[in-house]
Amino acid sequence: MSDSSASHAADDTAAPPELVARAEELVRKHPECFWFWHPDAHVKTWSDVHEVVRNLRRYGRKPAWVSAQQLQQCL
Repeated sequence: MSDSSASHAADDTAAPPELVARAEELVRKHPECFWFWHPDAHVKTWSDVHEVVRNLRRYGRKPAWVSAQQLQQCL
């Protein structure tokens, strides 16, 4: 993890809109990785984006892992 990525991991400031849109797209694409999320929950912050990456890796199969890797590269 890069220094900037590490600094954003616990950051509750708003993430860039394009990153939020990509993360939310992945939440919809891989619902098996987000079974515990409230249906009205939205990705908003850097912390939320990191949570998406973690859950794709934790609960997903290979396509979710590939998506997590691609999202991680944006951080």
